[in-house]
Amino acid sequence: MRVLGVIRRRTAAILRCRLCFPAVVALAIATAGIAYGVTNDDIVTALGASLFVPSAAILFGIASRRRGGLFDRVPRRPS
Repeated sequence: MRVLGVIRRRTAAILRCRLCFPAVVALAIATAGIAYGVTNDDIVTALGASLFVPSAAILFGIASRRRGGLFDRVPRRPS
């Protein structure tokens, strides 16, 4: 039950986050493009889709710093 509670809290925090949605979309595009490129032996598509990974990571990083930190245990105080 404890793991389920953690998952619910993280899901609720992600749904409240405005920057997490674009990060998830970028990550989904990257994953789909890389999977398509690898399965169809199209290295150009796979490499082009891998360019979305850093943008998704940056968006997740920005989102984790805003509004008390998305992935922090102790909420940060706004300055």
